[in-house]
Amino acid sequence: MPTTTASPLRPNPLLPGLGVTLLLLYAALLLGGAALQAEWLPALNAHGHTELHAHGHPFADARAWLGIPNAADVLSNLPFALLALWGLGGAGRIGVKADEAVLRIGLAATALGSAAYHAWPRPETLVLDRAGMALAFAGLLALALRSRVGEREGWVLLGVLTPLAVLAAALPLAGNLMPWLLVQFGGVLALLVLATRPTRPGAPRLPLTGIVALYALAKVCEGQDAALFALSDGLLAGHTLKHLVAAGAAALAIRALNARRR
Repeated sequence: MPTTTASPLRPNPLLPGLGVTLLLLYAALLLGGAALQAEWLPALNAHGHTELHAHGHPFADARAWLGIPNAADVLSNLPFALLALWGLGGAGRIGVKADEAVLRIGLAATALGSAAYHAWPRPETLVLDRAGMALAFAGLLALALRSRVGEREGWVLLGVLTPLAVLAAALPLAGNLMPWLLVQFGGVLALLVLATRPTRPGAPRLPLTGIVALYALAKVCEGQDAALFALSDGLLAGHTLKHLVAAGAAALAIRALNARRR
């Protein structure tokens, strides 16, 4: 009986070009992003927002609870910490790969950094918030590349992107928000391109389209912070919902990792 072998995945011509383009754009924004920001986004303050409320916090819900300032925006980060731990009990059977570890560490760091920023809003704590997100983005993108293209490509991306993303998180302190915007939205573009490729045999089956859709919804909630706070009659502000919806996007990735272990 003749045997059949699975045909190798055909290379996607968009991937190498997209990677090189984003890397060159990052370098250009690293050198000239501060000038571009001063020209294009002159109204941004050190928090990366267009205005600060009278209470000093750039978000709509400033209510305290049990002594926790801005409690809803602080406590809504708890799901990120829980997701970082979800499924680790069964990790010993096949181990945790580097990109998975960076993703989980990033989620835990996001929970701590974002909680710190919302409790004590200042540019320095915002760096902690974004640094955790940077690690999570790097881990997720490397994991997506490994699952859709190849092991080596995923490791290379993880090694290159992790320090660049963390640097981008710190650069707003020097007046340059542009590399951070590229990390966020360039990363989303890369995930959409990778979503067009099938999952490699044995790799985690990441629902990239669902992850991107939930992240996009989270950004919409963020942009409608005060409007959603008013619409819900003060129940939940848009930024609180942003944390919860973004945690839902991360949950899709962690669930895929846990399913592979089972």
